[in-house]
Amino acid sequence: MTKIKIGIIGYGSWVKKAYIPSLRHHGRAEIRAISAKSETTLKLIKEDFGDKIDIYEDYKALLISPKIEAVMIAVPDSVHAEVITAALDSGKAVFYEPPIAHTRKLIPKIIKKLLAAPQITHADLELALVPAVIKASKLIKKHIIGNVQTASIRLQSNWGADPNQDINSIARLSVWYTHVLNVLLDSSPKRVLIMDGYGTIGRRQSQSTGFFDYNGIWGELKVNIDSVEKLKINIEVVGDSGDIHIDVLTGELKIRNKKNPTWEIESLPAIQPYASWPGMHESVSAFLDSVEKGTPSYANATVVTNLNLIALASEESKETETWVVIKDINSI
Repeated sequence: MTKIKIGIIGYGSWVKKAYIPSLRHHGRAEIRAISAKSETTLKLIKEDFGDKIDIYEDYKALLISPKIEAVMIAVPDSVHAEVITAALDSGKAVFYEPPIAHTRKLIPKIIKKLLAAPQITHADLELALVPAVIKASKLIKKHIIGNVQTASIRLQSNWGADPNQDINSIARLSVWYTHVLNVLLDSSPKRVLIMDGYGTIGRRQSQSTGFFDYNGIWGELKVNIDSVEKLKINIEVVGDSGDIHIDVLTGELKIRNKKNPTWEIESLPAIQPYASWPGMHESVSAFLDSVEKGTPSYANATVVTNLNLIALASEESKETETWVVIKDINSI
């Protein structure tokens, strides 16, 4: 089978620790070009790849290269909107990192651009591809824990405060984490309420909680990005006859119910060693599948639009300090 010809925009740590290891792991694509801005980074690409690939200072030159059929983007949030727009205009298949834009004003513009794009687009929503999450969603559908009452995700990290941002923490992170709630509950929330922390300059507070109404099932995303503790991502789903707990980082899945009250524990991690983050190998593979088959990605424009509408509702909730109904995709 002919390998997919990939161009990469950016050459920071995420590309080196996530994209390249994952592409090499699957062996279904070949890197044909990389672009970067600084002379130091361009020199590093040359040292790492020699003359095997084309190296560009201007990412727009990479996008028009006939040698490239798909592009992967890993650049700072502040230029996401600009680079994603240019990539969509190129007509090539696009793999990109959320958020789609770094300001509230830009998000609707990029949503419209994504929805109108004819090519395959794939947001890196890797967390929902962790096997423990996938199995839990199947168990929930089978009512192993009865009727779900609540589903919550708690993210703790010592990443540190992120001041002077235009998008709040729940909006910034909900594209990944609300997506996980959506997958687990096989639904999408109807309204959202933000209970924000304080003390960080700008809208992005280090501690924040988002509540999501899934037609009477309550979803929660609790975030502390300036925690004493190191990174933890834990999920708890409570039913009227049992519980499911997931440690996303390790893939540990714990299930119990009233008939079998002792925890049943199973290890279902993402492909290891992780390409920097659990689910990354699976996400890249899903993108390559879409490119090879010419079929929409599981993280396509419609999915991403819905998640961004949730994020925008959370921004409105922050302003109004009350529940906000999430707009329908047809309102775009």
